[in-house]
Amino acid sequence: MLLLNGEKDTVFRSGERDFVRAHPHARIELIPRARHLTNFDDPDAFTDAARRFALRIPSRS
Repeated sequence: MLLLNGEKDTVFRSGERDFVRAHPHARIELIPRARHLTNFDDPDAFTDAARRFALRIPSRS
């Protein structure tokens, strides 16, 4: 599980560590200078982070 938050999104970031503790494979990634609408504030960084995470998911074959 990836928690992808904007660095300046203090409301939604307030519980992120609880989510990470609850899931053994969760990780947090912050987009610098972004707020709640991270994908609008920095769409390239958002897409890059999501892509990096997706590429780490093992395929089932």
